[in-house]
Amino acid sequence: MKNIRVALAGAGNCAWSFAQFVALAQAAPDTRLPGLMCHTLGGYRLADVRIVAAFDVDEAKVGLPLAEAFTAPVISATGFTDLGADRDAPVLPAPVLDGLVGPLASVVRPAAAARDATPEHVAKALVEHEVDVLVIALPTGASRAIRMFAQAALTAGTAVVNCTPEELARDASVSRRFAEAGVVLLGDDLRSHLGATCLHTALIELLLSRGLELQSTYQLNVGGNTDFLNLADAGRSASKFTSKANALRAAGMSDVDGVAGPSGFIGHLADTKLCFANVTAKSVLGSQVSIDIKLTVEDSPNAAGVIANAVRAAKTATDRGLSGAVDAPSPLLFKSPPHGLPESEARAAFLDFAS
Repeated sequence: MKNIRVALAGAGNCAWSFAQFVALAQAAPDTRLPGLMCHTLGGYRLADVRIVAAFDVDEAKVGLPLAEAFTAPVISATGFTDLGADRDAPVLPAPVLDGLVGPLASVVRPAAAARDATPEHVAKALVEHEVDVLVIALPTGASRAIRMFAQAALTAGTAVVNCTPEELARDASVSRRFAEAGVVLLGDDLRSHLGATCLHTALIELLLSRGLELQSTYQLNVGGNTDFLNLADAGRSASKFTSKANALRAAGMSDVDGVAGPSGFIGHLADTKLCFANVTAKSVLGSQVSIDIKLTVEDSPNAAGVIANAVRAAKTATDRGLSGAVDAPSPLLFKSPPHGLPESEARAAFLDFAS
């Protein structure tokens, strides 16, 4: 089986955790790592992934090898292990566009090379590095930058994994262009391995399976990494609220008073994320059931486990001659795929695809 050559659009916290997960797998290819749902997916192990390039705009990252870029001041995710085979992958400049709008401008200074970079440079680099899958992990709300990377990948014939809430797979015109070009597109908005949305939707599905009637629900999330700093700007977080609402509706929630989304930036939490969720429902004889949950996770490793599945799913779909938005693996991997499913159905569809 060949390697899967991956490029990262955004060398941030999630990319750092994913790169470490890949490094662990490369060091022990036959070991079943905790949190990895499928040791092989479409015949590919995580150890078969090679990160061959990354794109960023931060002057503390651009022009450096990957391992050094992940020591930049804005990186708050824990370093669990050193990078191995991919440590010297280059971090290339990308056009800034709207990537640093809002609070991020106060902590990231764009590299001179990023000011001069063009979409054509990105597409050319994808071809030169023979990239199979581009993982887009840019700041939420950076619509122009995200769509620029999608177009560059389309031009290069590179499959895309859209970790952001920006609608690409759900956008019928974008999905159609990928389908016509014979290129795979997976998205939208990465669904953390065991995060707030995963837990929340599983709980809703459980209550509905017992015949209860949902009355209200909420999901409030706070954290201290640059993702939460960016989401503190209401103009940047709007698509995240929409994406989470799509996930709850796919779980079976309808006509219910509900709110779910980022609720605050607390710097000293760093990469720790706290979720506070409540579901209230009507049960037998009109009696009420109310469930309160607090979830504490490190945010970026939680994303890495899903990216590990998504890049292999994208390559597998390409190998099978699929193109455009691919339905089968997407409801388990993303909050807002074109066609959502309840958690149990999504898992069954994913495992069937993976086999």
